[in-house]
Amino acid sequence: MPELLHDDLGATLKSVVVGSIDEATRRGATKVEAEHLLLSIAASRDLASTVLADVGLDHSGIETALRLEREHALASAGVEPVADERLRAARDARPGWGSSIRDALGRGNFSARRGRPRADRERLAVADALLGVLRADVGTVPRALAYAGVDRAALIARLEALR
Repeated sequence: MPELLHDDLGATLKSVVVGSIDEATRRGATKVEAEHLLLSIAASRDLASTVLADVGLDHSGIETALRLEREHALASAGVEPVADERLRAARDARPGWGSSIRDALGRGNFSARRGRPRADRERLAVADALLGVLRADVGTVPRALAYAGVDRAALIARLEALR
C-alpha cells in the first residue's frame, strides 16, 4: 500500500484501497489510479458511497462517467472509441501505484483526525479518501465528473460537513 496509509486508519479504508487494486486489475490497467479508488469507494457500502450514490454516482454511474470521459478524450485526439477489450494491458502482473492515487491519498488529510477516537477515524477515513479524489483539479476523475454533470464543489462541501 502507498506509504500515505498509516496502520491506524483502519480496516475499512484498507479494504477500499485493496478494492482499488482489484478494480485496476479487472480493467487490465498497469497502474492503480484515482478512478479505481473512486470505483472502489462507490462499491464499499460505506458512508462515502452513500454520498456518491445520492448524486447518481453509484458504481455503474461512475463507470458510465469514466467511459464518457474516455470517449471525449479519444474524440479530441481524432480517434474513434476503442472496445474495452483492446484497452487491457497484456500483462498478468499486479498493477503498480499510479501518481493520481498517491496524490488523492495525500490530499485526504487523514492526520486531521489523529486525536479523535478510533471509531470516528474509521467511520470517516473513506470519506477523507473520497475528498482527496474529488479535490483534484485536473485528471480523469474531474473530467469524468464534469461530463456527468456532477457539481464537484457541492459534493466536496457535503463530505466536509460530515466532520
